[in-house]
Amino acid sequence: MTASNPYESPAAVIAETRLPLERDVPEEISRPIKHGWVAACVSCVMTLIATLIALSGDSAGNPDAAWNLVDVALIAGLAFGIYKRSRTAATIMLAYFVLSKVLIMMNTGMPSGVVLGLLFAIFYFRAMTATFRYHRFLREWKRNPPAPKRSLSEDPLFAPKATDTGGG
Repeated sequence: MTASNPYESPAAVIAETRLPLERDVPEEISRPIKHGWVAACVSCVMTLIATLIALSGDSAGNPDAAWNLVDVALIAGLAFGIYKRSRTAATIMLAYFVLSKVLIMMNTGMPSGVVLGLLFAIFYFRAMTATFRYHRFLREWKRNPPAPKRSLSEDPLFAPKATDTGGG
């Protein structure tokens, strides 16, 4: 039972309102997000190595070093969130990183690792702004989807010629 409603949208137009593919996302949006989750993975690995060194060198079993494993898990989860383009994860990662660096500087009284910390903060800030831009891009994509692309078979260069009779 097919209803032939001349005012109904064709199925091809309805199917075209999908989410954009990875190649459709502009490079100036996707690149900072990638840099952000890669920086978070590097930070996670560095924290894990430092924690394992502290745990192996401590025969008394320092409970503070064991708490760093929670820090590693949190950073890994936030890195995955940035990879999935979560605005919340990117914002929390930036705030958590800056807060942890400030607390470390207050506890030690020395500005150690400022250059590397500033570099990571820049990556996290750019990733955060890029996730917001990505979601704005999605909203615009859904509101104003691009025109459907013509397939190769519809190209006039590939149309059958009048001299082609199909016989031989």
